[in-house]
Amino acid sequence: MEAFQHLLAMEQREFSTIGELLEALSPYISARALARICDMSESQMLQYKGGFKKISPKNIARINEKLRTFAAELSEFTLLGA
Repeated sequence: MEAFQHLLAMEQREFSTIGELLEALSPYISARALARICDMSESQMLQYKGGFKKISPKNIARINEKLRTFAAELSEFTLLGA
């Protein structure tokens, strides 16, 4: 859990760009990983990250929904034996 302490301690939880979001999530989630989580193409996510393509409100909603779903699914994982 220590590895994620900086995420938990962050005051900023809302971001204006994919680049800002990915900077906050790194080194845990890359643009490519976020693309997989959100069922989007890697090139599209990298274009958003680089500011080469403007992200639509529909895709913002999609990313937010997929991130919440991923977080909920991740919270269900348990390593036994400890």
